[in-house]
Amino acid sequence: LHTLREVNSGTFQLQNMGYNAKYVHGMGVSLVAMGSLNIVLGIGADVGFGVMGAYTIFHYLSAPIWCGIFVVITGILGICSGKNPTSRGLIVAFLVMGIFNIIFTITLLSLASIGAPIDGENCFGDDVCTAAAVALHVVNGVLALAETVMGFIGAVMSCCGLASPTIDDKAPLVGAQVPHGQGVYVIMPSGVQYATRAGDAGQQVFIAQTPHHMQGYYGAVDPPTETIPPETKTKPPA
Repeated sequence: LHTLREVNSGTFQLQNMGYNAKYVHGMGVSLVAMGSLNIVLGIGADVGFGVMGAYTIFHYLSAPIWCGIFVVITGILGICSGKNPTSRGLIVAFLVMGIFNIIFTITLLSLASIGAPIDGENCFGDDVCTAAAVALHVVNGVLALAETVMGFIGAVMSCCGLASPTIDDKAPLVGAQVPHGQGVYVIMPSGVQYATRAGDAGQQVFIAQTPHHMQGYYGAVDPPTETIPPETKTKPPA
């Protein structure tokens, strides 16, 4: 199922109900923020423990940096897909990167869980080094856990979006503003089985199938009685 969302006066956008653009966009912003924090913490750990001369081997693996890069890329795709939810290409890209995001963040979570006690011991009694090593692993582990959960959610939402009826995202969706009470005509791309416009509570939706597209009528009055004749085939001249 899909909904019609009014973008501006007289223009409507087809939105997949199984792929909530608002949530995907918000998820993308969150992933970019958390991935960037991973990168900053990873760089800070490498520089700080390098200056201290601490043998914190798990920090030197720089897992937060390369995992954070994948998380940021996934988040950017989520933002782009949220802004253009009818694009199947962006949905597929977000799904693929979401799967990679899950793999890398689980790896980061595992390294953080193992590295916290080991790197703490490798500080050789330096309380400041031990506290910093353990705290950075814990923070990165918590971020990785949240990123893993969001990766699963994004992958499931992408699968739902791809399982929906095919949308021709290149076909424009246009609405014509008419006087109040007379409804709005819109032209929808092929493949849409049913649609409603967000905020049209109490108004009925009338769908008319044509050979090439579907035409919807939105309003509180009866739909037009004029019908579009189906496409007819003529025999070639003898």
